[in-house]
Amino acid sequence: MTRETQERRIETQIEIAAPVEDVWRALTDAEWLTNWFPLEARVRPGVGGSIWTSWGGGAAFESPIAAWEENKHLRLLYMPATPPEKIDEATAQGMYIPFEVAVDYFLDSNGGSTVLRLVHSGFSDDAAWDTQYDGTVTGWALELRGLRHFLEKHRGVKRDVVWARHDITGLSLPDAWSRLFTDDGLRPRNAVETLEAGDRYSFTTPRGDSFEGAVQIVQPPRHFCGTAENLDNALLRIKLDEQCFTAPKPEIHLMLSTFGLPRAETDGLRDRAQSMLNDLYNAMVESK
Repeated sequence: MTRETQERRIETQIEIAAPVEDVWRALTDAEWLTNWFPLEARVRPGVGGSIWTSWGGGAAFESPIAAWEENKHLRLLYMPATPPEKIDEATAQGMYIPFEVAVDYFLDSNGGSTVLRLVHSGFSDDAAWDTQYDGTVTGWALELRGLRHFLEKHRGVKRDVVWARHDITGLSLPDAWSRLFTDDGLRPRNAVETLEAGDRYSFTTPRGDSFEGAVQIVQPPRHFCGTAENLDNALLRIKLDEQCFTAPKPEIHLMLSTFGLPRAETDGLRDRAQSMLNDLYNAMVESK
């Protein structure tokens, strides 16, 4: 039997210059969900329904809806608590979930804007949950800025995601992070560690792609987020995942949310970004 643990939660909020009805739609409409969060979505609305989201490659989740107060409150159940009779087995497999893991979205109108408060509860304070907790804090910081970017800059426009990723098993996060920001990688105009939210940044790859805009988040060695104004105001996100419940292996992700770019251009960006990560990390991972 595992030891007793305390619950911890993530609480954050963001103000979005969009009416509450549009923010609610972005949380509960399958088409609008894919413009900021998953690659695919299906919604059965109302309490007792569910929201299914997928990022491809087997990363799909069906989340039952526990609360549905239109334009006010949405509660999704992410992971059920482990039943008492399954605790020993789940603990042995490293999959013991002591509390129900859920996400609550609370919406409040503020003039023509909306204050969205998010509460992600159910994390154990056991050290085995630290990576899951820290990675989720990182994830929501990025995702909520993606939501705001879509609603404020590209509302109603279909998103096309450029997504490149690479296994970083055996590498420390600082090593994997620093490797990306070299002359063989993103070639930053200014050292990333010196940047702050609101600063201007510029990256250029060896293959001639460039990303220029305003920094949204920079927290080495875990994540970076910035607008890519030179690409029709896309949103660039870089995230390093450690292994946890929802990330079966440590990976580096480079994601560019584009709106209105021609498919040939996004396909080319995707291919070149993946080739860059392959060149940067294949030898490093194999040598470990």
